[in-house]
Amino acid sequence: MMPGQIPMGQPPGGMHAGGMHAGGMHVPGGMQMQMPGAMVGGQSSFGHAQSALKGAGGMMTAMKWGFVAIGALCVLGGLAMVFTVDVVTGISVAFTGAVFVAVALLVLPRFSGMLGQATAMVDGFAAKEQLAQTGIPAMGRLINVQQTGRLVNYNPEIVAVVEVHHPQLGPYQTQTTAIVPQIAIPRAQPGAQVQVRISPHNQHEIALVF
Repeated sequence: MMPGQIPMGQPPGGMHAGGMHAGGMHVPGGMQMQMPGAMVGGQSSFGHAQSALKGAGGMMTAMKWGFVAIGALCVLGGLAMVFTVDVVTGISVAFTGAVFVAVALLVLPRFSGMLGQATAMVDGFAAKEQLAQTGIPAMGRLINVQQTGRLVNYNPEIVAVVEVHHPQLGPYQTQTTAIVPQIAIPRAQPGAQVQVRISPHNQHEIALVF
Protein backbone atom coordinates (compact mmCIF):
# COMPACT_ATOMS: atom_id res chain seq x y z
CA MET A 1 0.00 0.00 0.00
CA MET A 2 1.43 3.39 -1.00
CA PRO A 3 1.93 6.18 1.59
CA GLY A 4 -1.33 8.01 1.99
CA GLN A 5 -3.29 5.26 0.29
CA ILE A 6 -6.80 4.78 1.57
CA PRO A 7 -8.06 1.20 1.94
CA MET A 8 -11.04 0.49 -0.21
CA GLY A 9 -14.00 -1.04 1.59
CA GLN A 10 -17.31 -2.31 0.39
CA PRO A 11 -20.08 0.18 -0.43
CA PRO A 12 -22.69 0.42 2.32
CA GLY A 13 -26.29 -0.57 2.09
CA GLY A 14 -26.35 -2.40 -1.19
CA MET A 15 -24.62 0.33 -3.21
CA HIS A 16 -22.45 -0.77 -6.08
CA ALA A 17 -18.80 0.21 -6.30
CA GLY A 18 -19.17 -0.21 -10.03
CA GLY A 19 -20.63 3.26 -10.31
CA MET A 20 -23.89 5.12 -10.01
CA HIS A 21 -27.09 5.27 -11.97
CA ALA A 22 -28.78 8.47 -13.06
CA GLY A 23 -32.00 7.65 -11.30
CA GLY A 24 -30.55 5.87 -8.28
CA MET A 25 -29.57 8.73 -5.99
CA HIS A 26 -32.25 9.49 -3.44
CA VAL A 27 -32.16 11.04 0.00
CA PRO A 28 -33.93 8.90 2.63
CA GLY A 29 -37.47 10.08 3.06
CA GLY A 30 -37.57 11.66 -0.37
CA MET A 31 -35.87 14.86 0.77
CA GLN A 32 -33.59 16.75 -1.57
CA MET A 33 -31.19 19.58 -0.86
CA GLN A 34 -31.59 22.69 -2.95
CA MET A 35 -28.29 24.47 -3.53
CA PRO A 36 -26.72 26.40 -6.39
CA GLY A 37 -24.05 24.55 -8.27
CA ALA A 38 -21.69 26.76 -10.25
CA MET A 39 -19.33 29.69 -9.83
CA VAL A 40 -20.81 32.95 -11.08
CA GLY A 41 -18.44 35.72 -12.06
CA GLY A 42 -15.71 34.34 -9.82
CA GLN A 43 -18.03 34.43 -6.80
CA SER A 44 -19.05 31.33 -4.89
CA SER A 45 -22.51 30.19 -5.88
CA PHE A 46 -23.03 29.21 -2.25
CA GLY A 47 -22.59 32.79 -1.03
CA HIS A 48 -26.32 33.43 -0.74
CA ALA A 49 -26.85 30.19 1.18
CA GLN A 50 -23.97 31.05 3.52
CA SER A 51 -25.38 34.54 4.14
CA ALA A 52 -28.86 33.16 4.78
CA LEU A 53 -27.57 30.58 7.27
CA LYS A 54 -25.47 33.21 9.04
CA GLY A 55 -28.53 35.45 9.35
CA ALA A 56 -30.62 32.55 10.61
CA GLY A 57 -27.99 31.74 13.22
CA GLY A 58 -27.97 35.31 14.47
CA MET A 59 -31.76 35.36 14.58
CA MET A 60 -31.79 32.11 16.56
CA THR A 61 -29.35 33.56 19.11
CA ALA A 62 -31.42 36.72 19.47
CA MET A 63 -34.58 34.64 19.86
CA LYS A 64 -32.96 32.51 22.56
CA TRP A 65 -31.98 35.44 24.74
CA GLY A 66 -35.27 37.19 24.01
CA PHE A 67 -37.15 34.16 25.31
CA VAL A 68 -34.92 34.08 28.39
CA ALA A 69 -35.60 37.77 29.09
CA ILE A 70 -39.36 37.42 28.58
CA GLY A 71 -39.46 34.28 30.70
CA ALA A 72 -37.49 35.88 33.53
CA LEU A 73 -39.79 38.92 33.53
CA CYS A 74 -42.85 36.68 33.60
CA VAL A 75 -41.47 34.62 36.49
CA LEU A 76 -40.63 37.72 38.52
CA GLY A 77 -43.94 39.35 37.63
CA GLY A 78 -45.83 36.21 38.53
CA LEU A 79 -44.16 35.99 41.92
CA ALA A 80 -45.03 39.62 42.57
CA MET A 81 -48.65 39.01 41.52
CA VAL A 82 -48.94 36.16 44.01
CA PHE A 83 -48.69 38.74 46.79
CA THR A 84 -50.38 41.71 45.11
CA VAL A 85 -53.19 40.24 42.94
CA ASP A 86 -54.02 36.60 43.60
CA VAL A 87 -52.18 33.32 43.84
CA VAL A 88 -53.71 31.61 40.80
CA THR A 89 -52.95 34.46 38.43
CA GLY A 90 -49.44 34.85 39.78
CA ILE A 91 -48.65 31.16 39.44
CA SER A 92 -50.04 31.09 35.88
CA VAL A 93 -47.85 34.01 34.81
CA ALA A 94 -44.79 32.53 36.51
CA PHE A 95 -45.43 29.15 34.86
CA THR A 96 -45.68 30.83 31.45
CA GLY A 97 -42.34 32.48 32.11
CA ALA A 98 -40.79 29.17 33.07
CA VAL A 99 -42.01 27.67 29.78
CA PHE A 100 -40.32 30.49 27.84
CA VAL A 101 -37.04 29.87 29.68
CA ALA A 102 -37.27 26.11 29.13
CA VAL A 103 -37.85 26.58 25.39
CA ALA A 104 -34.90 28.97 25.19
CA LEU A 105 -32.50 26.69 27.02
CA LEU A 106 -33.67 23.24 25.90
CA VAL A 107 -35.40 23.49 22.51
CA LEU A 108 -33.80 26.36 20.61
CA PRO A 109 -30.24 25.01 21.06
CA ARG A 110 -31.29 21.93 19.07
CA PHE A 111 -32.30 24.13 16.13
CA SER A 112 -29.06 26.08 16.54
CA GLY A 113 -27.15 22.80 16.32
CA MET A 114 -28.93 21.86 13.09
CA LEU A 115 -28.16 25.30 11.67
CA GLY A 116 -24.53 24.81 12.63
CA GLN A 117 -24.40 21.49 10.80
CA ALA A 118 -26.02 23.01 7.72
CA THR A 119 -23.57 25.93 7.82
CA ALA A 120 -20.59 23.59 8.04
CA MET A 121 -21.91 21.54 5.12
CA VAL A 122 -22.46 24.58 2.89
CA ASP A 123 -19.05 25.98 3.84
CA GLY A 124 -17.55 22.66 2.76
CA PHE A 125 -19.33 22.84 -0.60
CA ALA A 126 -18.09 26.40 -1.10
CA ALA A 127 -14.51 25.40 -0.23
CA LYS A 128 -14.61 22.55 -2.75
CA GLU A 129 -15.99 24.88 -5.39
CA GLN A 130 -13.23 27.39 -4.72
CA LEU A 131 -10.56 24.67 -4.86
CA ALA A 132 -11.93 23.49 -8.21
CA GLN A 133 -11.32 27.00 -9.55
CA THR A 134 -7.93 27.77 -7.99
CA GLY A 135 -6.22 24.43 -7.26
CA ILE A 136 -3.20 22.92 -9.01
CA PRO A 137 -4.35 21.13 -12.20
CA ALA A 138 -3.75 17.39 -12.40
CA MET A 139 -5.37 14.25 -13.72
CA GLY A 140 -6.91 11.44 -11.73
CA ARG A 141 -8.40 8.00 -12.12
CA LEU A 142 -11.45 6.97 -10.12
CA ILE A 143 -10.67 3.83 -8.13
CA ASN A 144 -13.87 3.49 -6.14
CA VAL A 145 -17.13 5.45 -6.27
CA GLN A 146 -19.92 5.38 -3.71
CA GLN A 147 -23.10 7.38 -3.30
CA THR A 148 -23.63 9.42 -0.15
CA GLY A 149 -27.40 9.56 -0.65
CA ARG A 150 -27.44 13.36 -0.72
CA LEU A 151 -28.64 15.56 -3.57
CA VAL A 152 -27.42 19.11 -4.14
CA ASN A 153 -29.64 20.97 -6.60
CA TYR A 154 -30.75 17.54 -7.87
CA ASN A 155 -27.11 16.56 -8.51
CA PRO A 156 -25.84 13.52 -6.57
CA GLU A 157 -22.94 13.66 -4.17
CA ILE A 158 -20.34 10.91 -4.28
CA VAL A 159 -17.38 9.87 -2.18
CA ALA A 160 -14.54 8.60 -4.34
CA VAL A 161 -11.08 7.10 -3.96
CA VAL A 162 -8.92 8.77 -6.60
CA GLU A 163 -5.50 7.95 -7.96
CA VAL A 164 -3.95 11.37 -8.62
CA HIS A 165 -1.26 11.83 -11.26
CA HIS A 166 0.94 14.92 -11.20
CA PRO A 167 4.48 15.29 -12.69
CA GLN A 168 6.02 16.65 -9.48
CA LEU A 169 3.91 14.89 -6.85
CA GLY A 170 3.84 11.50 -8.51
CA PRO A 171 0.90 9.07 -8.43
CA TYR A 172 -0.85 8.69 -5.08
CA GLN A 173 -4.30 7.81 -3.80
CA THR A 174 -6.63 9.92 -1.71
CA GLN A 175 -10.34 10.20 -0.97
CA THR A 176 -12.69 13.09 -1.65
CA THR A 177 -16.34 14.00 -2.08
CA ALA A 178 -17.81 15.66 -5.15
CA ILE A 179 -21.09 16.89 -6.54
CA VAL A 180 -21.67 15.24 -9.92
CA PRO A 181 -23.77 17.12 -12.49
CA GLN A 182 -26.50 14.97 -13.98
CA ILE A 183 -24.88 15.14 -17.40
CA ALA A 184 -21.59 13.82 -15.97
CA ILE A 185 -23.03 10.83 -14.09
CA PRO A 186 -21.99 8.30 -16.80
CA ARG A 187 -18.38 9.47 -16.35
CA ALA A 188 -18.40 9.00 -12.56
CA GLN A 189 -17.42 5.35 -12.82
CA PRO A 190 -14.42 3.39 -11.47
CA GLY A 191 -11.59 3.52 -13.99
CA ALA A 192 -12.70 6.81 -15.51
CA GLN A 193 -10.19 9.62 -16.00
CA VAL A 194 -11.17 12.94 -14.41
CA GLN A 195 -9.65 16.36 -14.04
CA VAL A 196 -8.40 17.10 -10.54
CA ARG A 197 -7.45 20.25 -8.67
CA ILE A 198 -4.97 19.88 -5.81
CA SER A 199 -4.71 22.17 -2.81
CA PRO A 200 -1.28 23.84 -2.69
CA HIS A 201 -1.33 23.37 1.10
CA ASN A 202 -2.27 19.67 1.24
CA GLN A 203 -1.88 17.29 -1.70
CA HIS A 204 -4.55 14.98 -0.25
CA GLU A 205 -7.13 17.76 -0.39
CA ILE A 206 -8.49 17.66 -3.93
CA ALA A 207 -11.53 18.64 -5.96
CA LEU A 208 -12.89 16.75 -8.96
CA VAL A 209 -13.82 18.71 -12.06
CA PHE A 210 -16.51 17.09 -14.22
